[in-house]
Amino acid sequence: MSNAKSEHEITDEVVKAARENPNGWVYKIEGSFGPTEYVPPEAVVGAWKVSADGKLTGEFLPNPNYKPGKAQ
Repeated sequence: MSNAKSEHEITDEVVKAARENPNGWVYKIEGSFGPTEYVPPEAVVGAWKVSADGKLTGEFLPNPNYKPGKAQ
């Protein structure tokens, strides 16, 4: 996991989002998008899996449709 952690930094914001989304996913997005704005699939780098108790499981699922530098 150390490689995934260094490549996809887990910030305090990611940990907070995980607590707020138990049994779900926290998405890493490239670009500047507001909370209600449409995010194109190519701007989603991937997502961290969140356990039922709101903690990151350590699993990061990369998005095969992600295109670096294509976000706004």
